[in-house]
Amino acid sequence: MTDRRGSVLQASLLRLVRRGAWEHAKRLLEKSHPADIAHVLDRLTATDRQAVFDLIHSNETRADVLALLEFSARADLLAGLEPPSAAQMVKDMSADDAALLLRELPRGVADEILTHLGDVAEDVEVLLGHPEHSAGAIMSPEYFALPETIVVKNAIERLQQRGDHEASFYVYVVDERGYLVGVLSLRQLILQPPDKQLRDFMVPEPIRVTTETDQEEVAQVVARYDLLAVPVVDASNQLVGVVTVDDIIDVIQDEATEDMLKLAGTTVEEIQSPSMLRGAWIRFPWLAASFVGGFAGIYLLGRFEGVLSQTLQIAFFLPIVLAMGGNVGSQCSMVVVRGIATGHFELRSAGRIASHEVGTSLLLALFFGIGLAGFATFLGYGPPSFPAVVGLAMFVSMVIAATLGTLLPLLLSRAGADPAVASGPFVTTSIDVAGILTFCLIASSLL
Repeated sequence: MTDRRGSVLQASLLRLVRRGAWEHAKRLLEKSHPADIAHVLDRLTATDRQAVFDLIHSNETRADVLALLEFSARADLLAGLEPPSAAQMVKDMSADDAALLLRELPRGVADEILTHLGDVAEDVEVLLGHPEHSAGAIMSPEYFALPETIVVKNAIERLQQRGDHEASFYVYVVDERGYLVGVLSLRQLILQPPDKQLRDFMVPEPIRVTTETDQEEVAQVVARYDLLAVPVVDASNQLVGVVTVDDIIDVIQDEATEDMLKLAGTTVEEIQSPSMLRGAWIRFPWLAASFVGGFAGIYLLGRFEGVLSQTLQIAFFLPIVLAMGGNVGSQCSMVVVRGIATGHFELRSAGRIASHEVGTSLLLALFFGIGLAGFATFLGYGPPSFPAVVGLAMFVSMVIAATLGTLLPLLLSRAGADPAVASGPFVTTSIDVAGILTFCLIASSLL
């Protein structure tokens, strides 16, 4: 939905609600797609959001809208509902969407809703039993599987009897134990002779993931093999669910948001929490790291007070040297973090990645180092060797920054930590301290 379309729908709904034209607002909502309604509700205040949500007549539409809302908006709406009413909407969701919703709610609230779900509760509880952010947590337990010995005409009959299904992109083939042995597309199925058995034309050993596979790795598998869905098996290779492409899109968006927030030194929790005190506490460790790093910079400058007092012009060029080092370090760090997140970079090729990033930065450092030396010569600052000092400082600082920005994410990833944390204040502070030390050492040596 374009922003213009969303703005028109939002303005129309607000105008009708505030005028008390409830019937007109209801008719407008009935004509609108759930995704459009969710987009609008995310942009409204809590009061207006509740007023518009209450006008949605169909429980099914309410469920679709809830599944598409951001967490904070969804929590506001569910907070005003009794558990039986909330359960009625959750029942109309797919099991994976319901599990995701309940996982985000306080444990007590989620348990209350679960007790009112009836038969649906079993599938949802199975998904809740898997680790968060795993394939088992986001999979749909609804899939279409057939025995390998069944013939095509009978397979088509079963598919027709099953009716419309969220995960009916592929037909999964299992043996008598329920183990996944093959897969075929619906197109392959209808093009085969009616008396041919599935095992005779299925694709054996299909791409699969286990219930413990991290959701980010699942997204990489779907993207790499261009799949509409990927089957999920347990430790014994028994088919237990399927992750569809719409869930993968959600995963990619969530992971991208998480990485961007980590680059800024914060987390998704801050967006979800309305508390300013909690937000400040989440940001505090990152800013504290930068604060302590600043102390290190002050200490280093104090140690080289003699050089600074003799050549005051060093202070004029220090900001640009630090800024260029910080920029090139952030560029390298972001490239590496993004490459690791998308699966384009693998740890076994760390040497190739590092050499490429550092080599690219070395060429840039050479260009800008010569440029800064030329500018210092033009200004005529300091002794004759001063242009060489600032040019060399720029060059070395940028190379060190590129090395740190490339290696820190790789080392964190190899250690099992999230490499995105290396691209926040941690890298920036390290590069600033290294830049100050480099500049002062070169200046004290050559001046």
